[in-house]
Amino acid sequence: MFLYFTLLIVTTQASLFKLTPKSRRTYQTLYTRDASNSVSVTSCACGYYIPETKQIFTHHITLNPSALSSSNLTAALSKQGWIVSDYQQTSTPKNIAYSPSNLKYNSNSKALELIVSGGLPTRSSIPSAEISTMMDRILYGSFRFNVKVSSVAGACSGLFFYKDDNHEIDIEILTSHIRNSTTQRDGVPKPGVQLTVQPLTKNQVLTNYKVVPFDGKFDPTKGYHEYRFDWLKTGVKYSVDGSSYGTYTRFIPKTAGQIIINNWSNGNPYWSAGPPLQNSILSVRSVDIYFNTTDATQIAAWEAGCKKASYKQACTIPKSKTG
Repeated sequence: MFLYFTLLIVTTQASLFKLTPKSRRTYQTLYTRDASNSVSVTSCACGYYIPETKQIFTHHITLNPSALSSSNLTAALSKQGWIVSDYQQTSTPKNIAYSPSNLKYNSNSKALELIVSGGLPTRSSIPSAEISTMMDRILYGSFRFNVKVSSVAGACSGLFFYKDDNHEIDIEILTSHIRNSTTQRDGVPKPGVQLTVQPLTKNQVLTNYKVVPFDGKFDPTKGYHEYRFDWLKTGVKYSVDGSSYGTYTRFIPKTAGQIIINNWSNGNPYWSAGPPLQNSILSVRSVDIYFNTTDATQIAAWEAGCKKASYKQACTIPKSKTG
């Protein structure tokens, strides 16, 4: 069945590359801005062309917090294709309690806030927040998260692809380990953005992991920055604000899954640390996901839409959106 889906994806991609050179040059730009600096989206019936990777992806999911209803975030996020987590995860030394009540819309910053609740260190579970795409058959794409990380120590902010623990592409920022410390104990992660592609089997050694120091290039706790990864068959390339942060070519997942955004703590000093004494907030201003899918129904609908558009309505995606 997986092979069948894969062949469908190849077929849809092949249809696009039958476009003539002239039609390839007339791709639309996805984002257009008017005088008020608002963003509108043009028709992209034939997909989304990523110039940096020279790939066309068939589908797009966005997260637009300014369009959310603060009265019922769960329903509003559902309309945009996202699920709000509501469960408790067993962990050590503290459990993680993902709760819809730890998700807020900030009308002043126009951002979705994922909150790790502050409180006493003696708590047995830490209220946290998580959302994931309804689409769980995402296979390859360009994934962009415009976020601001909290300056409150004791949380892990995660932006990642996930099928299972051995098919996972991570961007994580640990708020206890953002800046260098002369008192850092052995085993504690180095400060910086944590970039990981997990091994494909449990017995493989983790080699696709590195920490990229912020080194004064920017402060993740001040202002919004675009964290991005491009996932292809040949590798995963990471970038921040359009600057490359490295490419991995080993253990690249070839299994479809979903995108998850979370902010959590379990009090483990060797990762999230904490728990935070006051609220530690991950603020999300926008998310854009351009991807292929193994969902046969979605592929068929895309093929029909592109054919109706005479194979001409593909959109060129700008390199990055920041600020």
